[in-house]
Amino acid sequence: MAMITLSCPHCSFSTEMSGATLPPPGTKATCPRCKGYFFLQGSKPSGGSEPVVIDPSADLRIVPQVTSGFDAGNEPPSLPPPPVMATPQTPAARQMRRTLAFTFTGNAREYFGIWIVNTLLRIVTLGIYSPWAKVRKRRYFYGNTLLDDAPFDYLADPLAILKGWFIAGAFFGLYSLATRVSTLLALALMLVFLGVFPWVVVRSRIFNLRNSTLRNIRFGFSPEYGQAYRVFLWWQLLVPFTLGILWPYVIYRQKRFLVENSSYGSTPFRFNATAGQYYRVFFPFLVLIPVALAAFTGLTFLVPKGTGSPMLAVVPTVLFSLTYLVALVYVPTALTNLTWNSTSIDRHRFDCTLRVRDLLWIYFSNALSILFTLGMLAPCAAVRLARYRLRHLTASGVGGFDLVSAAAAREIGAAGEELGDMLGFDLGL
Repeated sequence: MAMITLSCPHCSFSTEMSGATLPPPGTKATCPRCKGYFFLQGSKPSGGSEPVVIDPSADLRIVPQVTSGFDAGNEPPSLPPPPVMATPQTPAARQMRRTLAFTFTGNAREYFGIWIVNTLLRIVTLGIYSPWAKVRKRRYFYGNTLLDDAPFDYLADPLAILKGWFIAGAFFGLYSLATRVSTLLALALMLVFLGVFPWVVVRSRIFNLRNSTLRNIRFGFSPEYGQAYRVFLWWQLLVPFTLGILWPYVIYRQKRFLVENSSYGSTPFRFNATAGQYYRVFFPFLVLIPVALAAFTGLTFLVPKGTGSPMLAVVPTVLFSLTYLVALVYVPTALTNLTWNSTSIDRHRFDCTLRVRDLLWIYFSNALSILFTLGMLAPCAAVRLARYRLRHLTASGVGGFDLVSAAAAREIGAAGEELGDMLGFDLGL
């Protein structure tokens, strides 16, 4: 009887089983390594002595028994997870699995020329050139970002961004004027912006993805606005009432919303992280804040009364500095790794291996170089950071991205993106 190799689409864990022991269809499997759940699609021949042939396009769903290395899972999926193809254990089938590398081919000298021209033209035109500067910068970084030797491209029209820039500028100017005239008017405008913030997030994401391509196929974003308001407004308003305990869950739902509603051509992205994984990322941060506050409160009473050493006054400063370091470097790095490692598309999953100590050195040395050169080495710092991030990102799976079919696209305005940029919101993944 032929042996079948069953592979997890999330972590590449695999196990072997005989074709005669395939269980009945309709059961869901959970990987024992990454705990990700998935369905297996295939067909089983009627002849027990014949080799088992798995057809990835069949509708029959089958999974291995518990004894084969997987346990049945009971967690309800938010979206149908990616199908997994079980293949006969042959060398040809094994060779189909590849690891596709992201690479960055740009250099500081080339980007410095773009950066200095953008900076000068922004000054000369009093900022009117900003949309063209943004497009030139993104086209350079996109065009020098390669996946499996194929470059990305950014197709946005600067005039479309300019229209959004004027709308965002008018809103920001009106808010600035309101803060000088009336506090109540400024508060009313802030409430208006909170009401449209989920719309800003969605429109920004749609505009950026639909103007991004790989192999001449556009990315896409097709969300439900009701869901956007839940994850980007209503749940965020509940965070203060839970003393911040709800914040990791809100971040988890926001990342899940952004990933699961994104697509490459007509192929959607998948997301298999859990809320517990996001709570583990925030755990050091949630512990350090109460400890720092307790130390600061206690030493405030001890040191003035002379019952403690003056050196103890350094303890709160050290704790607050450590908390700031965790919030500034560790949490964003861990969130980036977790989000990418939980993302998959078709039969490919992403793997991100950023390290905190590496980024600490890059941020510190970049800051010093920019400071002592009065900003002239800012292009070098941007290229250096982009090269490091892409060097630690890969996509592994069966085949390549050249078989993905394109999806119909329509024009989207840039007002949402520009409004988010001007008011300082990071709307990216």
